[in-house]
Amino acid sequence: MFKYDVFINSLADLPEGKEIKLSVRDLSPGLQKYAYKHVMAMVSPDADKYPEKLQVRFGRGQVHNQPYSIQVVKEVSIVPERYL
Repeated sequence: MFKYDVFINSLADLPEGKEIKLSVRDLSPGLQKYAYKHVMAMVSPDADKYPEKLQVRFGRGQVHNQPYSIQVVKEVSIVPERYL
């Protein structure tokens, strides 16, 4: 079962072995299902490398046939600090 999904333009947007900033959708059951989170995360095309599963989708919602894995390092705010 997938924990998150992400919309990207190209697989090059998901480099392996680098901490990257992503907007992911939480697929956990409950009230927060489909809520977006902005996170710093590590991703891998190896579905078993990180603890959570990531469903990759392209611009129009097409599902990539290979599941990825993701490890969320931290949640980040997209609001600039001067407005907080």
